[in-house]
Amino acid sequence: MQKSSNLPDARNGPFVVIRDKSTPLYIPHRSRNIAPDMWSDYPRSIPDHWHDLARGKGFRIDRRVRDRNHLALQCLTCGAHTAVKIAALRVSAVRCGGCAARLRDANAQDADLVFLHRDEHDHHYGVFRAACGHEVRRQFALIDRVRAGETGIRCGACLVAREEAEARGNGWQRIGTDPQGNPNYRLYRHACGHEQRIARINMRHGQCDCASCGESWSSKPSTIYLARIVLPEVGLEVLKFGYSANPKLRFKHQLGLSKSARVTMLRLLDMPTGHLACSEEKAANARLARDYPDSVVPHALYADLINVRSEIYTPDMLFRIEQEMDHIAARVPPR
Repeated sequence: MQKSSNLPDARNGPFVVIRDKSTPLYIPHRSRNIAPDMWSDYPRSIPDHWHDLARGKGFRIDRRVRDRNHLALQCLTCGAHTAVKIAALRVSAVRCGGCAARLRDANAQDADLVFLHRDEHDHHYGVFRAACGHEVRRQFALIDRVRAGETGIRCGACLVAREEAEARGNGWQRIGTDPQGNPNYRLYRHACGHEQRIARINMRHGQCDCASCGESWSSKPSTIYLARIVLPEVGLEVLKFGYSANPKLRFKHQLGLSKSARVTMLRLLDMPTGHLACSEEKAANARLARDYPDSVVPHALYADLINVRSEIYTPDMLFRIEQEMDHIAARVPPR
């Protein structure tokens, strides 16, 4: 077999080898490490019963290739040639590389993509050109879900460009992903030079006051608090862990507590900005809810008594919440 100078990209697996510069031979992905010139003809006879096996599976044996263990089969449906092991022909279903390639290309087209090549390191992934012109790397299984209307294809390059434009429109510069790894946040730099984590949705809607030079609650001092609430009318005692610029005012006017409710402030932790207080408090409550779900008081028990939906814990969480506040105090400089 002559080697062709116009061999297709080997990443386009099952990659192909050109035989006599005209007929491609599709190679299984597990054999992609074999050099193209190793798939030359193997001049040995072909037993008659092998032909019967091939016809029964929709193929014609074209020739033997590489070594005594491999055949080149021609698909009776599309005419493509595929390399298979003789053992596989005997005991397994045989997949036509040409039919698979056509199906793959058609699936990509149905998902408004153009297939470019398979991923070099993981055969479950392919590289496609999206409608925007950018290349995206996606699982083939995801393409099937896109075709079924279950999800869509989001171009990462377009997403970054859109987020950069949103930031500029609000007086910010998008620096990069969230340093804490939250996919719903990005790191931005304000026109004043202050860098800040901001939720993507808040930047999109312009709800992103600077915690350094702004005038809203996010830039003003705040407090993380731990309070005990006793509701005698229902015999309920709980802990409330939250933040507020004025905790006393919050408990007096905003939580909707009855006149019989008894509130004891157990600890107050001053924070330099509302933005930082919000960030630290939300992260701490997320950890507590994740690690101690049985100590989170169900909302139904206090729905008509406390005007909040979360951050309410059983009294046994006192020590654990104080530990969280200790960790915050160690990280945050005093205001």
